[in-house]
Amino acid sequence: MTPRDYALLAQEAYNAAPDIGKADSASRAIVRQTAAGLVIAFRGSDDEESWLTDFDIELVDVPGAGKVHGGFWRAWKAIGVGVLAAIDGKPVTLVGHSLGGALALMAAIEMTISGNPPAAVYGFEAPCVSPETSVVELLANVQVKLYRKGLDIVPILPPGWPPAAPLIGIGKPELPVINTLDHKLAGVIEALPAVEPIAV
Repeated sequence: MTPRDYALLAQEAYNAAPDIGKADSASRAIVRQTAAGLVIAFRGSDDEESWLTDFDIELVDVPGAGKVHGGFWRAWKAIGVGVLAAIDGKPVTLVGHSLGGALALMAAIEMTISGNPPAAVYGFEAPCVSPETSVVELLANVQVKLYRKGLDIVPILPPGWPPAAPLIGIGKPELPVINTLDHKLAGVIEALPAVEPIAV
C-alpha cells in the first residue's frame, strides 16, 4: 500500500461508523484488513469533544515515554483495550489524520513500551505529542511517517514541541504563510501520488 492508500483509510475513519469507540467522542477507530495486512485508522477532530481533547495539553507522565499530551493520552486510553484486542499481537499499521494521527502515535507509544511495536505509523497533519525528545527516541526503530502538506500549522503545534519523527513535506501551500487551509485531508490525499515512485 502507498501513503495515499493509508490517507484514504484515514479519510474512511471520518465517514464510517467506528468499530471501536463512540461516534460522538474523541476516541474512535476503524479496523480494516488490507492486502498489506491489518490497519487501524483513528478519526481526527470533527466534533466538540475532539476539539476539547486537542486543547487539553496538560502533560501526563508515561513511564518509558516521558511527558505526553494529556488529552491525546486520555483519548487513546479510552479505547486502548479495544484497539489492542483487535490487534491481538498481529503486525499492524496505525494511521490517522490530525487528532487521529496523534492517537496513532499514542497507540505506538504504548505498544512499543510493551515490547510489541506496530509495523508502521502513518500520520497526516498530526500535531506533536510531547515537549520532550523521549518519544522520538522511543519510536526510533518504528517506521513512523509524518506528512505535512504545504505550510499547515498543526504539525508544528504546540509551539516548541518536536514532532515524533521528521516531517515529510508534500504539496504546495494554499497560502505563502503558515495556515490551516493546508490541514484539509482532501488536499493531503490530492498531494500524495497514487503510485510510489520507483527508486533509481
